[in-house]
Amino acid sequence: MPQRRIVDRLKKRCAVCGMSMRVILYRGGAYRGGHYFGKWPLHRKREMEKALKAGTRKVRFGDSWYNVLKEDPKPYAHAEYWECPKCYWQE
Repeated sequence: MPQRRIVDRLKKRCAVCGMSMRVILYRGGAYRGGHYFGKWPLHRKREMEKALKAGTRKVRFGDSWYNVLKEDPKPYAHAEYWECPKCYWQE
């Protein structure tokens, strides 16, 4: 098995329990020490109110119809969602 090269070591906080965890990043985008679920946009209340004022439209997805906002609220930042292995494997 070829040796992996460590790019960076990060400290992240679990979004469920708040526990601090150490994440090791490898070359090629691999990581170890936690479970990453992506970035979530953070909105201000005023931006969300603007999006709700713009209204909704009906969109068909498969056999179901859903109400979707006509405008997306503008995010002021993005937060990463990480879970520790203990929270990830709990039922």
